[in-house]
Amino acid sequence: MSNAKEELTKLVQEQPEDSTLEEIIRELAFRLMVERGLADSDAGRVTSNDEMARRIRSWTH
Repeated sequence: MSNAKEELTKLVQEQPEDSTLEEIIRELAFRLMVERGLADSDAGRVTSNDEMARRIRSWTH
């Protein structure tokens, strides 16, 4: 597995030439969120759809 610096370099190189710093940072944040979400899912740290629906309904009451 590559180290963080190599992964960041690859991410930057994959971006279009006219990408802004903000766009590159947004892409990095998105990838980190996806990786964390997948790790949570693999570890069983999930919320069922029914539980989430119950929580959302409670916001309006």
